Amino acid sequence: MAAGKSLVGKMLQAFGVPVWDADAAAKSLYRSDAILREAVLNQWGEDYALTDADGRAYDLDRAKLAALIFTDDEAKLWLESKVHPAVSRVFDVWCTSHGVGASYIVREAAILFESGTHEGCDWTATVEAPEALRIQRALHRPGSEARTKEDVLRRMSLQWSREERARHADFVIENDGRPLLAQVLALHQRMMQKVKA
Repeated sequence: MAAGKSLVGKMLQAFGVPVWDADAAAKSLYRSDAILREAVLNQWGEDYALTDADGRAYDLDRAKLAALIFTDDEAKLWLESKVHPAVSRVFDVWCTSHGVGASYIVREAAILFESGTHEGCDWTATVEAPEALRIQRALHRPGSEARTKEDVLRRMSLQWSREERARHADFVIENDGRPLLAQVLALHQRMMQKVKA
């Protein structure tokens, strides 16, 4: 969370690499996938709906949903059991159009390891940054649903530790003031070598 993975994704896109943002896809699913939206509303009630002028649900109140799932482990597990398969289906569709002809593609995700999604990847990288910097970024980025330091810390506590991510990743990018572009270029070059091997 707030380590800089989206920035790394944008840099890779600048190198011509197709990058898919799992977090953005998950958020858009609440609006685009009526079955998922209805499942959530059936589980927790119409209070979680955003409605149009006619009172029809068109999206979910993400701030309200986040407040629930980041304080209730059962609710979080239930939602993940619905969202992760839907996100995977969207990724599969995306791959059929963006993966063709690409040397490699990137699946950018905040909880790649925690969700088990890394098992479908040929290679993994993690972007790391000091906790204090991550907290500061999370609190000040536009549209953040985390409003307090306690919110951010609670969300971070639900993610794997830096050590766990680094143990599972094939490549670690340190976004702690070291030259970031050089690290991303090294990752890209290594991926291109891997593709050619």
